[in-house]
Amino acid sequence: MLNARALTELLTLNTDDTLCKQWWLMTPNGTLLAYSQPSGIKTLRNKAAMVALSWQEHQLLMQPQPEDSEQDEDGFQEAEAVGPAVKLRALTIESMTSNLMTTRVQSGLLLTLEGGVPPRRHGFEPRTTAEGDDDAVYPPEDAAELATSSEELTTSRPSSTMSNAAISILRLQRKKLEALADAILDELERTGFAMPGKGAIDMF
Repeated sequence: MLNARALTELLTLNTDDTLCKQWWLMTPNGTLLAYSQPSGIKTLRNKAAMVALSWQEHQLLMQPQPEDSEQDEDGFQEAEAVGPAVKLRALTIESMTSNLMTTRVQSGLLLTLEGGVPPRRHGFEPRTTAEGDDDAVYPPEDAAELATSSEELTTSRPSSTMSNAAISILRLQRKKLEALADAILDELERTGFAMPGKGAIDMF
């Protein structure tokens, strides 16, 4: 059972006016389970829906694709067997006004941080970066690896020019996201909670 009140208090305690503006816990289909206060619920639901759509899109993009296929006698495509499914571990959406960073706490449970950003450099382009379980964490600790890392991960746009301040803030936000996700996971494991595959979620 999820204790929504306790989670809301935890998320609210970890907010500030610049680095960590908003937190929320959601399912991959965009259902909000807990969020920091105060929050404009309509705006928050729209953000959660946008993150959910992007998460689902990049989850599909990461799956192995068959190299070729053949038609059977009835004209249907028979695809060759592909590798095991790849699970999306994290998603970073960089825009002109914020960084939206989402990580998988456990199967069916996502934690999102909306973080502030410094003024973007001229020519900045919004970018979405997806990470699978076996991918390196974005952004990397070494600034020299940033462009290479961006090309290796699943991105919706080419690598953009980033200031040192923007990279440092992105790293700090990612560390805070993972630390809070680990704390939530530890508590869920302590209470024996796991997200149900189907059906309603018990909350109080």
